[in-house]
Amino acid sequence: MRGLLLCLLLLFSISASRAEADPEKPIYYYLSAHTDKYLKDAGTSNNMALATWRKYLRKACKCFAEVGRAELLARPKPGLLILASVEVLDDEERQAIKAFAASGGSLLATWKTGSRNTQGELVGYDFLDALFKVQVLGEFTRHNDEHWFMMPFGDGPLTWPVPAQRRIYMAGAAQNMLRLEADNLAAVVMNWGREREPGQANGVMAFHETDRYRGVYFGFPESAWGFSKSSDLLPIINSVFAWLQREPRLVKSAWPKGHIAAHLMEMDTEDRFFSAPSFATDLESIGVKGTFYSLTSVALEHPGVVQDLLARGHEIAYHADIHVGFANQSPEVQEARIQNMIAQMTTLIGDQTPRLATGFRAPTESYNATTEVLLRRHGMLHHAADPGSTEDRLPFFSRSEPGVGPEEALVVLPRTQLDDVSYRKLWFSLAQVQATLQYDLGLAVKGGAFSLLSVHTQNYVEGGLLTRVMPEYVQHVQTYQDRIWLPRADQVAAWWRQRERVKVQQLERGGELVLQMAVAAPGGVQGLTVFVMNPRKGRVPSVTPVPGKAAKARVRVKPVDPFRSALVFDTLEAGDFEYLIRY
Repeated sequence: MRGLLLCLLLLFSISASRAEADPEKPIYYYLSAHTDKYLKDAGTSNNMALATWRKYLRKACKCFAEVGRAELLARPKPGLLILASVEVLDDEERQAIKAFAASGGSLLATWKTGSRNTQGELVGYDFLDALFKVQVLGEFTRHNDEHWFMMPFGDGPLTWPVPAQRRIYMAGAAQNMLRLEADNLAAVVMNWGREREPGQANGVMAFHETDRYRGVYFGFPESAWGFSKSSDLLPIINSVFAWLQREPRLVKSAWPKGHIAAHLMEMDTEDRFFSAPSFATDLESIGVKGTFYSLTSVALEHPGVVQDLLARGHEIAYHADIHVGFANQSPEVQEARIQNMIAQMTTLIGDQTPRLATGFRAPTESYNATTEVLLRRHGMLHHAADPGSTEDRLPFFSRSEPGVGPEEALVVLPRTQLDDVSYRKLWFSLAQVQATLQYDLGLAVKGGAFSLLSVHTQNYVEGGLLTRVMPEYVQHVQTYQDRIWLPRADQVAAWWRQRERVKVQQLERGGELVLQMAVAAPGGVQGLTVFVMNPRKGRVPSVTPVPGKAAKARVRVKPVDPFRSALVFDTLEAGDFEYLIRY
């Protein structure tokens, strides 16, 4: 009762309540009279933003109030202040917002907030830079029927509920989104093929924290909400609120052993099969082993190359029997071809148990659901697929057999970036290829993504683009050290099955944060990582096993960045476990 009265008094002093009260975390939605007047004079309104936020806040929050200029200047109690496309601010409002942040409040601003003065004149984005440390460098304009997609960063402080770099359609917004550069981005905008405009900033969501406050900025307007799948965008809004209100979150990471991204470098071994060892040598220069998807009819002509790659620790996988796609072939023809490629590979590497070759990549990325069913039936464990196979930049389990569980299902590894064939078609220069490779890898690391780079033997000969670029590129890869995992394809697939065995839940018990883990049989999960979204910048948690409910696995705490810590478990056996997370 006392808490309810306190909240009622708080809300009465500033505005009418729109939901159940919570005095500890007040939320304020700013009604800007200056913006309203400017837009009315221009023949439009801010009704879209107002309606969008009212709908969300009424459903999602316990305590919010709509406040105007007088209430803002009166310095309300620190909480969360929402500045929704508030284009026009006067000098006193700007100072009051800065004072609110300095007093310990949090800020959430969208689109062109603070970009105009009370005369409606554009004054730039210094206000946003001062509070959110973002640079606005133009707009995402529409041309040539381009479609823009927001791609949030996986396992990030703001965007962890959505898988890494999922395509979220944003091109239908009434206004153009803004291009951002910032030290702490949470999402970027690219086209469907995950390409950015060369030389253009493509950030669209950013965050900032000081000793006193937290701030989040969206470069997209509220009209974008209506054109995005609510199941994608709304969970992000929820997690943004949690971060702004300093609520810690426990998230099962996509990757093991504290890594924040994974990078597979594979080769389609076809014509000029003899060049495969050169690619292997480049990978080995930084201690990496790759996957070689082999066209078996050609591999038969190069048995020494196949044996050499296996002896050096690389993975040999299938690229079919001949270089013809599967998608338009009957099930009978597909099965005969799969049986033929297995028979041909057996003459090269033997028929061992477990099999040495359990991966597949379709020629020209041409396959269908029948192909996936037959691959699993004939012992394949994973296959590398096309960029259109998924909206996310992560592995996934084949959807061709809904009744097959993750221990048996085919693991699909999507190609998530341009390959050497793409570079040739685009007539990229050496400098363009190197810049694109490095940008894409950096984006994968920032975004917690799976990065699959595909090269071809016929292009990996003297004078080939990737041949000239790869030595420098792998050295660049090495600079990420333990932040990025560099596995073979079979190792990615094996991890993805292990990861699926673990369910992670966050509880609060007696005022303490509890991590619950349920590990399904057969256990044996190596390197499971749980990210903790720190309630304060740079604060690293401690982990205490709950007596009688602790796993035998050792756990270490690894700082990831100022906003996240990683709890890394060595080997988890089957069972239910609990740990207290303390700050």
